[in-house]
Order: sequence, then C-alpha cells, then structure tokens
Amino acid sequence: MTHDHPAYFEEIARRFSRLWQALNEGPLETRNILIDRVRDALDRGEARLRDTDCETVANSFMLETLIHDGAATQVYRARHRDLGTLHAIKLPRPEHADDPVLRKLMLREADIGMSLRHPHIAATQTVLRLDDGRPALVMEWIESRLADLLQERPLSPREIIDVMTSVLSGLDAIHAAGLVHCDLSPLNLLFDGDLAHLKIADLGIALKAGCRHEEFDLAFAGQPDFVSPEQATGEPVDGRCDLYAAGRLLSLLLSYCSGERDEKLEALAVQLSQRNPQDRPENAKAALHLLGGPVERPVDF
Repeated sequence: MTHDHPAYFEEIARRFSRLWQALNEGPLETRNILIDRVRDALDRGEARLRDTDCETVANSFMLETLIHDGAATQVYRARHRDLGTLHAIKLPRPEHADDPVLRKLMLREADIGMSLRHPHIAATQTVLRLDDGRPALVMEWIESRLADLLQERPLSPREIIDVMTSVLSGLDAIHAAGLVHCDLSPLNLLFDGDLAHLKIADLGIALKAGCRHEEFDLAFAGQPDFVSPEQATGEPVDGRCDLYAAGRLLSLLLSYCSGERDEKLEALAVQLSQRNPQDRPENAKAALHLLGGPVERPVDF
C-alpha cells in the first residue's frame, strides 16, 4: 500500500482514533505511558518538522548559538526546550568524539565544577552523554566576557577593584578545595552587567595542588601571557600559580584604567607576578587582604 493510496490514510485515521480514545478514556496509568510515548515519537520526528537548523541534544537542549569554536571543543548558548532557561553547553568537536584524553579532561572538569559552589565561580550544572558517546557539560549561562569588555571601553579604578575582589575571592574558594585553576585570563572571566559579581569559568585544565599537567598527557596548558614560570616549565602547581596569573591580569586592567595611577594597585600587581613563587603572597586570602576586600568561602547546598 503506497502513501498516496486512500486506504493508507484511512488506516492512519483509524489508528489515531484508537489512540485518542485510549488517551482520553483509558486507565490513568496507561494514559500516562501513552502520553510519554507520544511525546517521544514527536521529539524524534521534530527535526523533520522544524524550519530551523537549531540542533537539539539529549532531547532537552536546543543549541542556539556557537559562542566558542576551539580546536577540540565547542561552547554553545543553549535553551532548555521545556523550561526556556538559558545555559552554556561545552562539548567535544565531532571529530574528537573518540579522543580518550579529551573525554577524561572533560569528565574531570565536570566533576570539579559540580563540587564547587561559590558566588564567584561559574556553576557546572550537570553532564550529559550524547548519542555518539561524547560528554557535554551543562553550565550556567553568563552573558559577557571580561576580554570583550576590555575591547569596548576603559575601566574605572572602582571596576578594577571589583574585578580583582571577585577573582581573588573565587580563587580562595578553588584553593580551599585543594585545586589550582591554571587558566586564569580575561577569556575565562564572565559577568552579567555587574563586575562586582564576576565569575571564574573554565576548569578544563584545573589540577589538584602538587600535580603536573604532563600527568594528563598535556605538554603545555594555559594562556602564555598569564601562565606562571613554574607551570610553563612543567613543575608541580600550587595556588601561587593562579596568583601570578592574577598579577598579570591586574597589570592588564591597569593599562585599561580610565582614572589616575593607583600606586597601591600597581605595587600589588608587581608583588603577585613575581617570578619566584616564594616572593608572591602566601595565598589568595593574603592577596585579597592586600587589596582590601572580603573573602567569600564556598557555599554548601
């Protein structure tokens, strides 16, 4: 029987009628099962019915916009199809679906991210497994990057202090968990309008204190302009590696400052970015004290 034969459509109509009757008149438990099956069938056929190229992953998230296209991973702005909420989703590029090192790093990133809850750390919400086996990290959506803001306008001294207070508070929480971020830069600092609420993102190459990146088959990891000398040469890392990056960040921010020179901030930038780790502040809490800001500890849920 062909699809254009009248009997074909009559049979479809009869089956739909029986389904509709079962959905309306059958036992509650049976109706719930049928409703779930109908929704699943519609979900599977949605791609053929939609006029958009928007891809759906895990039958729940619509990938709306590609916001980062890296050599091995991609980050999308995604919308939950039922709740309408926005999220960031990080996943390996399709050609890296079978990369065991990348898979291991992403699962570590998910594990670390979900263990940290702090006002100045971007939240990792869950990890999905796609149909082709790739992991996908679901994170809170934060609109803006500090790197982009620096290309748009200068910062006031107050804004610089807000950024550094947020960064050092977030680092204090990361270090208190026995971890080192290892990739602090304006690319990984996110905010939604208010720099006082800026958050540290991207824990993809974070390490436990005392570890080296070569343990994960990474010859070099980090941003060249911000990575500490000891991290660059493959030595074991500790929290002072992140303080070096914070010092480099502060120097960069001061070069974008719209106000008068602040000798106290300049001195702190120099102290944080000393080549010898022993010459830097002992920890992020000490650096925050030098800056004059409060420390916020991790929040447990």
